[in-house]
Amino acid sequence: MYLPLSPTTNRTDERFECYRHRQKAERVHRGSRRAENRHLRRTTSPSTPNMSKKLAFVLDIDGCLSHEGIPISGSKEALHKLRANNIPFVVCTNGGGQLESTRAERLSKTFDINISPDQVILSHTPLRSEVVRLKDHRVLIVGEHCAEVARAYGLPKAEGIREYGRQHPSLFPRRREVDDPEVSDDADDPVKAVLFFEDPEDLGETLQLVLDVLLTNGNPSGPRVLLTDENAQQEVEVWFTNPDLVYSGLANHPRLTQGSYRMCLETLFRSVTSSTSTSYYSASKDSEAMHKRGRTLHATTCGKPTTLTGKTALDKLLRQCPQNTMEQDLEIWAVGDNPYSDVALANTMKWNGCLVRTGIWDGDESRLDSIAQPAKVIDSFGKLLKQLIPE
Repeated sequence: MYLPLSPTTNRTDERFECYRHRQKAERVHRGSRRAENRHLRRTTSPSTPNMSKKLAFVLDIDGCLSHEGIPISGSKEALHKLRANNIPFVVCTNGGGQLESTRAERLSKTFDINISPDQVILSHTPLRSEVVRLKDHRVLIVGEHCAEVARAYGLPKAEGIREYGRQHPSLFPRRREVDDPEVSDDADDPVKAVLFFEDPEDLGETLQLVLDVLLTNGNPSGPRVLLTDENAQQEVEVWFTNPDLVYSGLANHPRLTQGSYRMCLETLFRSVTSSTSTSYYSASKDSEAMHKRGRTLHATTCGKPTTLTGKTALDKLLRQCPQNTMEQDLEIWAVGDNPYSDVALANTMKWNGCLVRTGIWDGDESRLDSIAQPAKVIDSFGKLLKQLIPE
């Protein structure tokens, strides 16, 4: 059974392996006639909300409210209905790459409704409280323009991949400019963490530079201690902010996203530290530091469906409620198109999960693991709201 990732442990969790493989396998299943009949029964029967509790919503964006900025039919009206009925809601996405205030402004224009920055949870929003201890250290940020976001989060020494690459032009010579000076050594100011805020601008450059930083424990100009010292441990923290393998966009088929790139980095890291590797990294085959099966990348993931993101969403919902409101006073619905992200978040937090058919998922819910089983399957968020809040 899939268990949610722990947001506090700094090691690669085997449960993540289960999650991503199951996600990949389940996405392609189509419903049988029997499943379709069950789907019709579930989506056409009226829903009766618990009248003793106040409704609240955690809403996915891509595939639930919009497709790459274009509103899904009925979603704009549904958001206005929430506002008219004073119902707390947050939008929660595994996308990022900007400040919450920037995304709130875009969403407000898209849906013609005022959405505040405090109602927006991006993939990296939970890092605001987690990375304070890194404020005095050099950190490497993955994602276009995301170093600016990291600095706004309180990390003044944050550097983007491109910025770091310009200081070390020999690490990825394809981008080398003639006049680029080479930083001789980072020993006095090594990189302490790599934070994936968004998808890489250039996957090749990102993988190369991050591997160099990891293998040298933060100083690519120095020795690759994880290959030469059997007692050396990984010292550079790695944070991912989106477990999803794919997302729903305007293309006919799902697009790769950060979870897929994590798989690339994990595979390369294990390969280059393996005694059986054929790469140039392992030229010295007899090195005792080269593990037969390779090293495991120690990394932490936030984003849906982790409890760290769930707690962030709950805190923002409670801020919209009267003072002294508790979680048990709310009937929370997490709504989205990804069973292993949106619905799994709901089940992890013991909320209600609703799976909509406006995004990447269009299968048979009976085949899903228990962590991804929705309380309701429906055609769209707008139709869900019509059931929960009748006219």
